[in-house]
Amino acid sequence: MDTETEAQQRLTALTMEQSQISAAEAQRQAYYQQLAAQQAAAAQQPVQQPVQQARQVDPRAEEWAERNNWYGKDNVMTHAAWGIHRQLIQVEGVDPNSDEYYDELDKRIRQAFPQKFGNGGGTLNGGGRTVQTVAPASRASGINSTARRTVRLTPSQVAIAKKLGVPLEEYAKYVKE
Repeated sequence: MDTETEAQQRLTALTMEQSQISAAEAQRQAYYQQLAAQQAAAAQQPVQQPVQQARQVDPRAEEWAERNNWYGKDNVMTHAAWGIHRQLIQVEGVDPNSDEYYDELDKRIRQAFPQKFGNGGGTLNGGGRTVQTVAPASRASGINSTARRTVRLTPSQVAIAKKLGVPLEEYAKYVKE
């Protein structure tokens, strides 16, 4: 009797899962139909602005996308790039038109997908998180004056320091104490 009940429960679970998959597929198809309808409507509307004004894509973004031929083709990496973009812009306040933005985006993508680039992708600490190494704020004198003292800041600590406008060295002093 237990095997029969277990089989019935599995059958019920599979039936529910199948209905969820069917509902998700229907939502996906409806979304693509709506998107196609919007694109068709947009294509039928006359362009009222000159081409240069209508096109507001940053040339640096286009150049970056051309350099990274996986962008738009590899869904996982593309979505990761969007997530990194949002993190850089909204959380860390990085200017999307700066060299720092593109350098950091490239660095984080390579760290997230080192196997795609054929290298280690960057320096990671034992927890798999990137760390920022900051030089000591001042040289200490005394018994251990020759010992090297560094503080490693996590990306969230770097973001907090930047958001507060505090130099990383100063923030590192605070973290060290």
